[in-house]
Amino acid sequence: MAPFRLPSLSKKLKRALLGNRRKSPLQSKADSLKSFICYQNSGGTPPLDTFDPSRLRITWVIPDFQPGAGGHMTIFRIAHFLERFGHDVQLLIQNPTIHTSAEAARETINKHFQPFSGAITLFGGVTPDSEGDALIATDRFTCYPARAMGKFVRKFYFVQDYEPSFYPMGSEALLTEATYRFDFDCLCAGEWLRKIMCNRFGNWAMSWPLAYDESVYNSPYSSDRSNSRIAVYARHVTSRRAVELAFIALEILKARDVKFEVDFFGWELGSLKVDFPYRDHGVLTPRALASLYRNATLGMVFSATNHSLVNKEMMACGLPVIDLDLDTVTTIFPPGTIALTQPTPEAIADTIEQLLARPNERDRLRNSGVSYIEGLSWEKSARMIEGAICSRVLQYVNEGSR
Repeated sequence: MAPFRLPSLSKKLKRALLGNRRKSPLQSKADSLKSFICYQNSGGTPPLDTFDPSRLRITWVIPDFQPGAGGHMTIFRIAHFLERFGHDVQLLIQNPTIHTSAEAARETINKHFQPFSGAITLFGGVTPDSEGDALIATDRFTCYPARAMGKFVRKFYFVQDYEPSFYPMGSEALLTEATYRFDFDCLCAGEWLRKIMCNRFGNWAMSWPLAYDESVYNSPYSSDRSNSRIAVYARHVTSRRAVELAFIALEILKARDVKFEVDFFGWELGSLKVDFPYRDHGVLTPRALASLYRNATLGMVFSATNHSLVNKEMMACGLPVIDLDLDTVTTIFPPGTIALTQPTPEAIADTIEQLLARPNERDRLRNSGVSYIEGLSWEKSARMIEGAICSRVLQYVNEGSR
């Protein structure tokens, strides 16, 4: 193809037209990545001489957010408890696209997530000038400015999932995996992630359990519980939830003439051309979710990467749960607490059919699930995280003071 040439125009107009031409897709993608990963080292030294284990100075680096973000809810829960424990907690929001001010971000956090009173700063492009005892990155891209910030005693990575699996193998997956080699201490949501961080990347890592809000998810023995109602976590825009497998399994189940109805939740699906009755709940409030769980027969939540928090919330409401028979699940849930199925539509349909036909097995799963989650709480998980941060910061304070 012949090269693009402008017709005979003034030099000024040519420059204007050329300047308005859109970037190539390659350059746009590269520029977007650069805005997240290219940060100048801040320099400076950590404040070793002012360490106080009863009042740690903890800064979180987070991506921007909006109501309903599950990963952010967990971050804000832990940040809230750390504040309650007496620590000085701050938030840095990287490359904000939703909030235009710290005040707007604070309003969203306190209205839709958890109470929070610490300082909030928005930043983009320039390495934040901040210091303290512990700096916590929370996803792949927040690791890059965290790596460039030199005024913290120790840096941590709040690992909630294995993020390279979110992307096709390429630049984003490779840049994501690279963050696990940044010499951050890893605070992992469960043993599956801890083992990866330790065994594959050689990091210091601890694990803490995802918990549930007992004030919302409770009352497991509802007398109104249905015998054929399946609650399906249908956030299909998140590939790792493998919702398509569940959907095909339900079609197979209907073809077998099994009687059931479905409650889809987690994302609005719109009109479906299916032969079984269903309700499309979209995104529900926690209390509406709890009500759904108390009245359903089975819960179905798939986790192709790290296990879902939804499983435990269902269990707290006495709902037997079906999940995939993968290490991501079996490393977390003890045998007998969850119904495991192979990740094929036929196997999933078999598991659902068997459980619908066996109320005694549902009761066994219900009782085992309730027993398993009884000892969990967000405050206990926050205390574990607090202890790990304090221990690791203290170690580096002692080493730096020698």
